[in-house]
Amino acid sequence: MRRAAGFTLLEILVALTLFAVVGGALLALFQSGLRATRLSDEHAHAALLARSKLTELQAYSILEPGTYDGRFDDHYRWHIELSEMPELVEDSRSGLRPLRVNLEVLWGEDRQQRVVALDSLLLSAGDAP
Repeated sequence: MRRAAGFTLLEILVALTLFAVVGGALLALFQSGLRATRLSDEHAHAALLARSKLTELQAYSILEPGTYDGRFDDHYRWHIELSEMPELVEDSRSGLRPLRVNLEVLWGEDRQQRVVALDSLLLSAGDAP
């Protein structure tokens, strides 16, 4: 008697198991790539928002040292610390004084808080009107 050509049930089960393992690994790899892309997009957007806020600060001629907070939208918020720089003296000819700017854009949950920080130096008019 001749045996019929084809695959046995055991061969099919082994092939399906290998396909499931390889498929699962590829799916996990694809998912981690998507997560990395989303995180990179969020960081780039936060950096643009931080630069925008720094440009907004440059538009003010008089800045006072202190801490300021605000929100861009429901997802991103900002925190600014302006501080005097005693090591740099005020330029008496121009009346400008240097201020250190620490700007942070924050987003995410408390457990996975993300931050983009910019440190800069701005010149402000010496005295408020």
